[in-house]
Amino acid sequence: METLDKKLQKQVHIASKKLGVTENEIIKRAISSYIGSFEDLINLQNELHGWDVLSAKTMRKYNF
Repeated sequence: METLDKKLQKQVHIASKKLGVTENEIIKRAISSYIGSFEDLINLQNELHGWDVLSAKTMRKYNF
């Protein structure tokens, strides 16, 4: 936990006590959740980009 600042260390410690799980488990789940959310965001951005490309092609095809 040397990479966490003091405030975050304290929050992890408190959450660990309240939830009855180890501090490592709190950190693992938090990181896993963050990465999952980030992957979802990237997927959404890729999908929106695809729709933008499709829209631009359609607009050119019909001279919009």
